Amino acid sequence: MRRRLPHLSAISGFEAAARHSSFKRAADELDLTQSAVSHQVKALEDFLGVALFERSGNKLALTRAGRDYLVDVTAGLERLEAATDRLCRDGRAAVLAVRGTPAFMARWLTPRLDRFRQVAPGIELELTTGLPPTDFTSRDVDVIVHWGEAPVPGVRIDPFLTSARFPVASPDLVRRAGPFRRPADLAGVTLLHDMVGDAWQAWLERLCEAGFAHEKGPRFEHCELTLGAAERGQGVALAYDALIEQELARGTLVRLFDAATEPVLIYSLACLEERAQVPKIAAFRAWIMAEVETASPPLSAARPAPLRVAARAG
Repeated sequence: MRRRLPHLSAISGFEAAARHSSFKRAADELDLTQSAVSHQVKALEDFLGVALFERSGNKLALTRAGRDYLVDVTAGLERLEAATDRLCRDGRAAVLAVRGTPAFMARWLTPRLDRFRQVAPGIELELTTGLPPTDFTSRDVDVIVHWGEAPVPGVRIDPFLTSARFPVASPDLVRRAGPFRRPADLAGVTLLHDMVGDAWQAWLERLCEAGFAHEKGPRFEHCELTLGAAERGQGVALAYDALIEQELARGTLVRLFDAATEPVLIYSLACLEERAQVPKIAAFRAWIMAEVETASPPLSAARPAPLRVAARAG
């Protein structure tokens, strides 16, 4: 049986005009003339036998029938768009789009890309950075590295990376402002803060230290900016040990004290539940988990925080 449906172009013209309340702005979006969009909407109204807009000069407003129809049209177009995107993405199954925080992508994942290519040579990674919220509605990403393990409806969350935090600084700052023998020595330097999850107070309270303003210093949107400022000698950062292994090994950052905060979960792997077993996503998840488990020392088990505070700089 042949379906009784209007042309998709007429539906698109109506939806854009309704969203913008303007034929002109709809025409700009669709790369058409204003007259063409107006004709599309008129053809749709003739097909339906119902007026969808009230026209008064340059003003355009939906009728009640138009408002009701727009709800169903919008839902239908979103479903069609999602189905089309899934089909197109499955057609290029070797490309895995991964989004993560700037620090995770630059300091944890990128140094390990060679190892991923060795175990999954048929998967090409497409890497982008971003901050929460975890949102798959645009369908432009397969996997998101999720802060913590907060649940998201329709999303599978797999925790994988735990870390403690301790103070670090550049060798140049240590030479200029050190030595740092006890936490109170930090009173004379700038402390660098994260806007989300700042833990300076927790670190100081763990050591029962007081006597200087731990709020002193600039605040950064995320820890990648904080670490970058520390590497440039602009202050002391409270760094996640799981993210700065290479920096400590190269000597671009120096650990100032043995004492650390309690380890906390910092990252999980997130993907849509309906796509969790897609081969490229499952392969990446398995590699991430294996990488954490086999790291030496294991990245999944942050170093316990000794109670003694020892000098690390001279």
